[in-house]
Amino acid sequence: LYTKYCIFSPMKKLSILFLALLFVACDEGITISIPVSSTYSFTMPSAEVNAQDDNLFSASETVDITQLVDEDADAIESIKLNKLTYQVSGYDNTSGNVVTMEFKIQTRINGNVTDILVVSDLPVANSGQLVAFEDGSATSQLTSAQVASLETIMDNKTPFELIVSGDFSGDIDSDFDISVTWDIEASVTQDTGE
Repeated sequence: LYTKYCIFSPMKKLSILFLALLFVACDEGITISIPVSSTYSFTMPSAEVNAQDDNLFSASETVDITQLVDEDADAIESIKLNKLTYQVSGYDNTSGNVVTMEFKIQTRINGNVTDILVVSDLPVANSGQLVAFEDGSATSQLTSAQVASLETIMDNKTPFELIVSGDFSGDIDSDFDISVTWDIEASVTQDTGE
């Protein structure tokens, strides 16, 4: 009867030993998920767009994932994309003409350019936030391959260029902004100090 209720019974001893081994195995730290949201805004200047014979304009910004997550690069294990949106704002259609564009979001790393999103015939008009991808949603403008490609580029932890391009159907009436926002989740190993 005593053995049945003794806290140091053989099964309890094995459990304690297993927990001790688990803590030793995890002495490198624990993995936590850190949510990060970032917005990048690009101005499409009408003077430069209209000066091009093909009405094509691109702008870029350097992205450093380690700065977004604010962790040592070695601590970041993986990046998961939860949501990607884009928005057209600040356009003043004084002529009343409808202008469309082929809109692209691309990345460039080590000279390699990857298409993340291509939208044909996007009206140049103040749009509100448009969802390109949301994890778990049945509708998405991004394929699973495009999502995986962006996550792989982020996982690389090397700074890369985020590029937005507009190939316009005609001259535009005013400058306007395109913003790209993503919500990501970084899996990060944190030192337990043990």
